[in-house]
Amino acid sequence: MHRHPKDSKEFLEKFYQSDYKVDVQMMTDLPGDDKLKLLKKNCFAELRDFLPHILAVTHKAPEEIKMIDYGCSWGYNVYKLREAGINAEGFELSVPRAEFGINKLAVRIATRINEIQDNNDIFYSSHVIEHLQNINEMIELSKEKLKREGVFMAYCPNGSNEFKKRNPALFKVTWGRLHPNYLDVKFASNMFRNNPYLLLTSDWPYNIEKLKQWDGRSQCVDTEKSGYELLIIAKPNIYLNSN
Repeated sequence: MHRHPKDSKEFLEKFYQSDYKVDVQMMTDLPGDDKLKLLKKNCFAELRDFLPHILAVTHKAPEEIKMIDYGCSWGYNVYKLREAGINAEGFELSVPRAEFGINKLAVRIATRINEIQDNNDIFYSSHVIEHLQNINEMIELSKEKLKREGVFMAYCPNGSNEFKKRNPALFKVTWGRLHPNYLDVKFASNMFRNNPYLLLTSDWPYNIEKLKQWDGRSQCVDTEKSGYELLIIAKPNIYLNSN
């Protein structure tokens, strides 16, 4: 599902510079020096740990992985991933938040598409795709920035009917003005219909064994579709045999 009419790309670029605020997991909250010092000391331990998911789908050691965090805000997850040994860089539309991360965390964050590094193993985003004016542009960008075997990973609210039936009240408030897109399993499978994919839903955490068992060549949809969150994993540069 999607909100109509959608906002223009020009409006969104302006809106996300500084107007966008959300009180969840430090997404837009720029901490003071004392708080930031403590956060760095604990390596942002209170944030969700995406590293096991990344290792499970790449089957690589952290130091072998090159990745982009698309929509990284001020780079806290980029910092966390780099501390784990991953060659992680970010992309962020908001120049003020990107500059904060660059200056305070010493991470690299691009604010223009042409500045994003190439040849990545992972094109990753956490709760970004539901904000976009054009989802297809993001998918095409991931193809350009990923290696042939590179993996697209996107976490977003689950718009599937199974979740709606399970929790209709929460389903209703999970999208709207800030989330013009509400992706479901059916949409994700169609979006990558020519590519290998793994689609999971969960309330967090995800079943690591299901991620590890995906062969990177098949199209797999978990039988459980009622989770609060949808995780889309695909290899957009690998095309399945039409036969």
